[in-house]
Amino acid sequence: MKKAIASTLAVVFLLSAILFFPLLSAASIPAGECWDNWEVCRMRAFQAEEGVLRTTVMLTVCDVGLGKCVLGF
Repeated sequence: MKKAIASTLAVVFLLSAILFFPLLSAASIPAGECWDNWEVCRMRAFQAEEGVLRTTVMLTVCDVGLGKCVLGF
């Protein structure tokens, strides 16, 4: 019974890895464009002349957007 559970989990793990990773490698936006958008976002955040708290939130949004773009979400 333990062997059946272990082999089933191994098959599920490998199958999910095979189906999930090709989607990430086929991202439609090149990574260079992600970094360019991130730099523009940061520049706009600093030029907005908002308070420290709002600028921090805007920079955090820029970083989250960069992470999503690079990972292909």
